[in-house]
Amino acid sequence: MKPARPVRRVAGTAATALLLAAGAVGALASPAVAKANSIAVGQVALGAGRPAVVTAEITYSCDPGSTAHLAATATGLVAKGHHKAVATGTLANKKLRCDARNHIVRLVLHPKPGSVFHKKQRVVIEAAVVTPRGGHYADATKAVTL
Repeated sequence: MKPARPVRRVAGTAATALLLAAGAVGALASPAVAKANSIAVGQVALGAGRPAVVTAEITYSCDPGSTAHLAATATGLVAKGHHKAVATGTLANKKLRCDARNHIVRLVLHPKPGSVFHKKQRVVIEAAVVTPRGGHYADATKAVTL
């Protein structure tokens, strides 16, 4: 009966070492995967239509299995006393490829009622990778002239 006691100690020590090693590997792997969420704003243009839409080229990356979506807002910089023009657009998660690689999409931003965008107008584009609860994984801002 006494020889079983040392065997249990050795087995317990081996199991503890194995769990610690697995935890260390998991801790080292997690930050690498979490870095996949990123976003950048590329070319921005004034689209056709009445009222005119704003199109933005967005480069994004999201973690595999992510439930995030893309959201962008264009805000016209106007002189004091004028109405501020705002346009928004989103891209649902089911239309994203979340594989930790960079992908480019053209997002159409539709003006809010009463908002009008014109050629040569200065606009700020704010884009984000957004969680279902409204948190932001990544943000990007770019000021351009349409």
